[in-house]
Amino acid sequence: MKKNKKLLKLYHYVNKSNDVLEKGLLSFSSNPKADLQYYFKRTNGKTAHQEICEWLEACFQGRSRAIRAFSEPIQWTERSIHCLKEFVDSCDMFEINLSLLQNDGLIEAVYVSPSVLDFPKFLEQELSDELFFKLPNSISDIDYTPVNWGVCDDKLKRRFAFVRYYLIVVKGGIIPPKYLTLITRTENIE
Repeated sequence: MKKNKKLLKLYHYVNKSNDVLEKGLLSFSSNPKADLQYYFKRTNGKTAHQEICEWLEACFQGRSRAIRAFSEPIQWTERSIHCLKEFVDSCDMFEINLSLLQNDGLIEAVYVSPSVLDFPKFLEQELSDELFFKLPNSISDIDYTPVNWGVCDDKLKRRFAFVRYYLIVVKGGIIPPKYLTLITRTENIE
């Protein structure tokens, strides 16, 4: 008798009016409509999609083909609701079936970006990049302990630097629709 393995999932947010269920989740390199302005200051003024892809790849191989995801849906706390409510309200949330992605050989690597609060000597500044660490055992090393959403802070316009998240490097830079489920959000405020 085979043991039932836990189905591993992550969560990703995409602006509403999207075509994710038809085209899949697109990484930066696969998205010609990607928001270049977000990267302008962080890349020292690079303005072209290809230049930003090259900057991302210089951070680590596969970064331009990576998709950000969380181990749980964003939770409301007194602080997170002020930093993230507008963002969440403007997005659809998708559940990513990591187990199936892994079984089908589409995951090249997984990186974690821990909270900058876990590294008190890290100088958080607008031009800096988040810290990323490659998980040696890929999806098996994802931490599913609750995220502390109460530390959210968007003063540097990098709303997720204070919470743990993951970058999933996928072959081709796209997570196809068959690995995704659109989730209807239920509100909860601590």
